[in-house]
Amino acid sequence: MNDPATPAGTPPRLDPEHWFYRRLILPWARTMTRYHRLTLTGAPPPRGPCIYVALHGAGYLVVDLVLACYMLGWKEFHETGQGFTGLRIVAADSKIEKAIPGLPVVKQFAGTIGTSEDACVAVLERGEQLLVTPGGMREAQPARDFYRLRWDGRYGFVRLALATGVPIVPIAIVGGAEAYPGFRWKKLSFWSPVPLPARFDMAVGEPIPVERAPEGLRDLDVVKPIHTLARERTQALYDGLRAARRERGP
Repeated sequence: MNDPATPAGTPPRLDPEHWFYRRLILPWARTMTRYHRLTLTGAPPPRGPCIYVALHGAGYLVVDLVLACYMLGWKEFHETGQGFTGLRIVAADSKIEKAIPGLPVVKQFAGTIGTSEDACVAVLERGEQLLVTPGGMREAQPARDFYRLRWDGRYGFVRLALATGVPIVPIAIVGGAEAYPGFRWKKLSFWSPVPLPARFDMAVGEPIPVERAPEGLRDLDVVKPIHTLARERTQALYDGLRAARRERGP
C-alpha cells in the first residue's frame, strides 16, 4: 500500500487488491450487509471525489458506518472487480482504541484517517472520497433521539469542500441503534457488543455542488448557508427512512 509518490504525512493510497480486503474485510462486510438485510435507495453514489456526510454511527465499532462505506465504495468492486472508488472514514482517536489491542493499526490499514485538514484535502485532491460525521462524539451516545443531527458549529466538512471544490453528499443509515442497543451512565456510553439482527436502511441524497473558494474558508457568510443546507438534507433522509420503517413495520 505504500506509494513512493505520496507526499510525507499524506495517507497512502488504498490497494483494493491487498489480501486484507479481498480475504477479510470485504467478505465480512458482505456477510454483515446480508445479516442486517441492508437496502440502499436514492441517488447513485458519485464516482469522483466527494464528501459524504452522515450521523455518527452506533456501537463500539460503528458497523453501520463501515457497511455504508462498503455499499458506496467497495460493493461493486467486490462483486465485479470494477468500479472501485477509494472511500475513507474521517475519525478522531477515541478511548475505545486503547481498550482493544491492535485496533489503531487495523483502522489505519483499512484506510480510516484522522481529522487533519491537510490530510483530508490531499486525499480529496487525488480523487478519493471521504465520509465525515460532523456531530462526532456528540452523536455517539445512546439516546431516545439518536437519529437527530448535532452539527451546530461543526463547519470542518464545509471548509474541506470549499478548499477542494468537491460536492457534499448527504447519506443516512438507520438501524444501528436497534442493532447495538445501549444506555448511558453519567458521561459513559455502553453498547451491546453483539449485533442484533436489526434491518439497516440506507439512502443517498442528491450531491450539493460547492465551488472551490479557498478565500471563503473562514467567512461564515459563505460557510453557514452550505452547512445549513447539508444538515437539512441529511436530517430529511434520516426522517424519511424512519417514517418508512414505521409504515412498513418490522
